[in-house]
Amino acid sequence: MTKTFDFQTYLADGRKKVEDRLKLVFDQERPALHASLYEAMSYSVLNGGKRLRALLCLASAQACKKYSVSRDKTDDQIEEMVMPLACALEMVHAMSLIHDDLPCLDNDELRRGKPTNHRVFGEAMALLAGDGLLVFANEYLIGESLEKVLPQDLLAVSHGLSRALGPTGMVGGQVLDMSNTGSADGQLDLVVLENIHNGKTGALIRFCLWGGARAIGADELRLSAMARFGEILGLAFQITDDLLDVTGDAASLGKTPGKDAQSNKATFVRLLGLDGARNKLEMLHKEGSSVLSRALDQNEQQILSNLLDYAINRIN
Repeated sequence: MTKTFDFQTYLADGRKKVEDRLKLVFDQERPALHASLYEAMSYSVLNGGKRLRALLCLASAQACKKYSVSRDKTDDQIEEMVMPLACALEMVHAMSLIHDDLPCLDNDELRRGKPTNHRVFGEAMALLAGDGLLVFANEYLIGESLEKVLPQDLLAVSHGLSRALGPTGMVGGQVLDMSNTGSADGQLDLVVLENIHNGKTGALIRFCLWGGARAIGADELRLSAMARFGEILGLAFQITDDLLDVTGDAASLGKTPGKDAQSNKATFVRLLGLDGARNKLEMLHKEGSSVLSRALDQNEQQILSNLLDYAINRIN
């Protein structure tokens, strides 16, 4: 990494690589899929977005290369090793958004500035599109990684992805969120709130960083550091989301603001207030920077540090 590193260029280039690969994948799959299912699945996957989860996965692999069994590979080879996982992460993220927007959950009509999947294709097809993406993500990850990733690492990554999405991860966090939506303020505390979002949002973000490092065979110290950094970043990302739901607008967010308060949802702003939530963000930023500095040298941590800043300071 040189001193002339341009983070915005990195973001733009990284997003384009991921989006180009996703488009290629779905173009190849189109003949095998029912036309309406293809349209619904690709509508949400190829509908833009920050691609943060894919970028975290790719950045983690590059940052940990020196401490892995893949240390002799070029940066391009490392990227090819991890790109199937990065794409799988975008598929499962799209699935989570489709399901989260359904009338039985958040009942949202706007996502990334466009009508939500169920508004375009109907509830039944949206549900099936999400189901299809969930299964296809792991199918694609395994199929495309068999000749690139060591078997023990691929098995660990596939297992880790399942745990991040399942009852002890995203799904469990969503259930905990539902059970605390509409509750009285006195029933909500910081431990419960963090448990909600460590599952609902944080489990997948934690996995993005751990999974990218594990796919290339990183050592235990780096794996532990990436997992902890992911937990910190996941909470920071959610707090920023909570703040934006109060301070943002539909044009910049690409989704409907103010719905958390309308639903009396469990949020950091509701529990801590605006200033308290911002103070919590600042604490997480300091801890995340500390975790990186203990595990990686300055050049290795640069992209991840910038991604932490980006997640906290974003406007959408």
